[in-house]
Amino acid sequence: MAWPDYLPYIVPLVTAVALAALGYFLSSYSARWLRQKGAPPAAVRTVRVSVSLMGLLLAAAVLFVAFGPLTVASGLTLSAIVGLAATLALQTTIGNVIAGFILLRNRVLRLNDTIQIGGITGQVVRVGLVTAWLRLPDGSLASVSNANLLSGPMVNKSTSDRLKGEY
Repeated sequence: MAWPDYLPYIVPLVTAVALAALGYFLSSYSARWLRQKGAPPAAVRTVRVSVSLMGLLLAAAVLFVAFGPLTVASGLTLSAIVGLAATLALQTTIGNVIAGFILLRNRVLRLNDTIQIGGITGQVVRVGLVTAWLRLPDGSLASVSNANLLSGPMVNKSTSDRLKGEY
């Protein structure tokens, strides 16, 4: 086959990549513009994700029109590969989320508790799905992953009355 025979395959692929890249650059530009106008961070994040997603969906639409729908076997294979890649990429985050649920369920950690972990002592100011934020005595913030809180020797200095008789 000569190279012009590959054009029906190359043009849609290049168009899809260009649309995805355009969505990314437009999302970056719109986020910068919104930040300059004083928009709240949540709005900036929402716009950035929305514009990026629209670029990816347009790229997927171009590929769908050019190459047609997937067969069941190729669709299952593609979803398995995407699922495996996502699981491997998010392995640490998923571990932190599970550790966060365990910490909250066991009632070992609450807001305003004073804890010590790994030589750092601070007051818990936020407990999230992935990390906990500690206010240190000098006023600075420290971020500690939930997996480290669960696995490391954490000393909670505020639970003596709250958990009396439970543990």
